[in-house]
Amino acid sequence: MKSPTSKTLGQTRLRPVAGLATLALIFAACGGGGDDAADTTVAAKIEESTTTSTTEKATTTTEAKESSTTSTTVPVTPRQPLTGQPLESADEIIDRAAMVVKIDNVSARQNHTGLAVADIVFEEIVEGDATRFAAVFHSQSSDPIGPIRSGRTQDVNLFTSFNTPLFVWSGGNAGVTFQINESSLINMSPSKASGYYRGPGSAPHNLYNNTDGLWAQTPEDQPGAPGQQYVYLEEGEQFEGDATSGVDLRVGHVRVEWDWNEETGKFDRSQDGSLHKDKTHGQIAASNVVIMGVQYQPSVVDRRSPEAQTIGEGPAFIFSDGQMIEGTWWREFNFFPIEFRDADGEPIALSVGNTWIELAREVPTFDPEKTGVDMIIKPPAS
Repeated sequence: MKSPTSKTLGQTRLRPVAGLATLALIFAACGGGGDDAADTTVAAKIEESTTTSTTEKATTTTEAKESSTTSTTVPVTPRQPLTGQPLESADEIIDRAAMVVKIDNVSARQNHTGLAVADIVFEEIVEGDATRFAAVFHSQSSDPIGPIRSGRTQDVNLFTSFNTPLFVWSGGNAGVTFQINESSLINMSPSKASGYYRGPGSAPHNLYNNTDGLWAQTPEDQPGAPGQQYVYLEEGEQFEGDATSGVDLRVGHVRVEWDWNEETGKFDRSQDGSLHKDKTHGQIAASNVVIMGVQYQPSVVDRRSPEAQTIGEGPAFIFSDGQMIEGTWWREFNFFPIEFRDADGEPIALSVGNTWIELAREVPTFDPEKTGVDMIIKPPAS
């Protein structure tokens, strides 16, 4: 068996997008925050920096709607929107909101519950190069979910495309709370929703709830199910890339491994050298693993907090069915889903099932014209 070879994700130059700086303010494209007490000075600065005229907002909304009509592709097959599961008709789409749950990954790994049955999970870098999960539930439930922790304003950009999702978190400082409340995300913190309790672990790493109880508290004016986020393989199609047995990388200071499991048809997740287990649902695995190379910038609400820049363009590796395709990710506005494209600019279709997305930091390489993500792509098993 050959030894793994190191590969770096190359940089793709960012295409200019008209009005992106203005949209970044209007749609809360800025950054982080923590569980600290309210900082009224920060909140005041944020409110000042995000104030725009009614005319500007109306113009931006009109432009966005026009752009949306030209760049949205109608799916060929009706599907559950976050897993791609084919359906007989669109009437079978589960009529409930997407639910984003912020889950701790510092002092509570042994108590993770719910991650294994989320439709989509993002791993984000936060303060001190630790990571935090944003698990999106729609097709399956979990009781319990947690441990639940605070949000970051990078979550606004990540989840605006999910059609007014429920945002389940422990709260945050004044700057973060302001951004969440001003966004289309529905604040479901303990001050807004019931069912939270302290369970295994020590505070603040021991806050839990359950998905069904939170879905029951969905506001009446919530518009319903999310739209389909990614392109999926049609019946008879196969994921065609380079054969691989998995990938090793670092997300912040967390060592992450994804290993292809031929028996289950998924990639098993390990973290810091040990298999990553969900206390309730067992081994954490994914049908699709996406590594997005993103830039992190200091948050305007807390410069100690890194913020993933998920509007624009960057390198991506997509792993599915024991194979890998190198491509790019692309996104024009935060209410558009993230697109994955191959070297020819064509959409990369994912396998039906759950998806994990690693928001890995772009780092300098030996080529001054490029940045990348240090990672090891494993050769196929011999």
